[in-house]
Amino acid sequence: MARVQGLIALARGDHALARRRLGEAADGWRRHLRHDAGTEFMAAVVDLGRPPIVGLVEPEWELRRLAAELAELDDLTEVS
Repeated sequence: MARVQGLIALARGDHALARRRLGEAADGWRRHLRHDAGTEFMAAVVDLGRPPIVGLVEPEWELRRLAAELAELDDLTEVS
């Protein structure tokens, strides 16, 4: 949900809120990358940003996507 809120803030031009929400989402995915997280737990994580086609969420992929979005936000902030 934090990522969606960040994307909405970005669309509205609120770069500070977008950065905060996207950062919160990235922090959440980093917590899931801990080595002690079991596969049963990871299978239960739901991504509300995509249609429920696949039952598994890949934290590494989600974190890479958020890092790219934050980098794009940095580029927008530098241009502004």
